[in-house]
Amino acid sequence: MSCRRLNRLSKEDVLWSKLLSFDFPAHVSSSTDRQSPKSIYQIRFEKDKVKKLLAERRAVLRIESRIHEHTRKLHEIEGRLVDENEKLKAAIDELKGLRRVKEASTALKVWQPEIIHSRQKQIVENCSVPVGFRINALEMEIKLCKQHISGFLRARKDENNRLEAAKERLSKVKYHPLQSFGLDDESRNSRKSTGKNLKRVKHV
Repeated sequence: MSCRRLNRLSKEDVLWSKLLSFDFPAHVSSSTDRQSPKSIYQIRFEKDKVKKLLAERRAVLRIESRIHEHTRKLHEIEGRLVDENEKLKAAIDELKGLRRVKEASTALKVWQPEIIHSRQKQIVENCSVPVGFRINALEMEIKLCKQHISGFLRARKDENNRLEAAKERLSKVKYHPLQSFGLDDESRNSRKSTGKNLKRVKHV
């Protein structure tokens, strides 16, 4: 009985005129007399559906572009972190070597067995840079590397948060609950339109 009643009501021009004024009030005055309110509503509905699909597609493309950019920045930060860690390791290794040279140079000033004295002298002679000056420079470089690494770690965390937020936003934009029930576009729109009509029929 409900289906027969709904079928009968769906042919009423008064009903479709009301639906048209509810859903597309801006287009009512521009409608032609040669078309029925139902036909006009269907045309407007399809145009509105296409418009919404295009808007959704543009939103998806914008978010996907952001995701690509966040991913690119993350790769760039990771690369700079690797470079900075390598610089830090090299500076620490060189600093350890220079401190051994400094210790050997100090040891030469006191009496030692000949074999130890010869070894300390060889270590000092193999160093071709001013030890004190280079040690100071390396200590500053190590401090700077650690600051850079700390900054890159913060930047990576922030960029990763932006990436996750963009992915979540994309998931929400793409989310269509009815798709999980295996409904195609036509059946989804049909059910949506029918439910819409039934709701408004009660107020006619």
